[in-house]
Amino acid sequence: MIFKTTISQTAFMLKKKETVCVFYVLFFIVIINFIGNVLYFQDRDILEMYQPMKLLLLSYNRTNWNATNTLLLIQLYPLLVVCPAGFSLAREYQIGTRFFLVSRLGNFTYLVSKYLSAFLTTMIIFTVPFLLEIILNCLSFPLSATGDLSNLSIYDSAYRIGVNHYFMKSIYLYSPCLYAVIGTLFFGAVSGLFGVFTVAVSSIKRVKYNIFLFLPVFVALNMSTILANGFPEEAPSIKWYDYVLLFNDELKSISFGLIGIFGLVLFLIGAICVSGRKDCL
Repeated sequence: MIFKTTISQTAFMLKKKETVCVFYVLFFIVIINFIGNVLYFQDRDILEMYQPMKLLLLSYNRTNWNATNTLLLIQLYPLLVVCPAGFSLAREYQIGTRFFLVSRLGNFTYLVSKYLSAFLTTMIIFTVPFLLEIILNCLSFPLSATGDLSNLSIYDSAYRIGVNHYFMKSIYLYSPCLYAVIGTLFFGAVSGLFGVFTVAVSSIKRVKYNIFLFLPVFVALNMSTILANGFPEEAPSIKWYDYVLLFNDELKSISFGLIGIFGLVLFLIGAICVSGRKDCL
């Protein structure tokens, strides 16, 4: 029952206007980024060419050359990640369809399927455009190119130190393309958790205006960047994008990232337990 309900709700959410709009916004930025890369690097000799995966929109490494598109994504992300599924539960409260669904499925089953469908919907929207860019880059640029956008030699000690700071470094050393695919899926999964987080907040506390549902994720992510300014430079980064963007050479604490994800998952489980016991009628 949960599986079938999750699939049907996911299919419904993927067709909503706000979901489609977010997809096209991300796809538009991806295409702008890709076209810019093609125009700039056309006819470039392979020896002077950068590793194609480092030109991706999700690549933090490209900020060494042209940060415009990636920084735009970083600025928009806290708002965009809420839109595909974050309002779904609150809207069903408001129009009354929740009571009909709960009467058929039960409150707990309804909430679990809602959380899962919110996760899948958000993950799909925040994965597919970037996977398409990986395919486009593989077809358009020489995969044998090894250049780094910092213009450091691969034998430079500063370059090696930066690579050691990559999340999933061993996968990158094995295959940059595989690293990009897995990193993109990880980015989508984290986005899915943020989407569910908004749903969980709305299941615990009803809000009169849906615009307030932007606040939890927006505040949490921006607080990580604000608080990071108070840490010494040699301390591991706590900025959210240092943990989800590809080819990020900032010093980071993997334990901190895992604790953050684990804490978020625990909150979601707790929200299901608390909300699932509520009498909806």
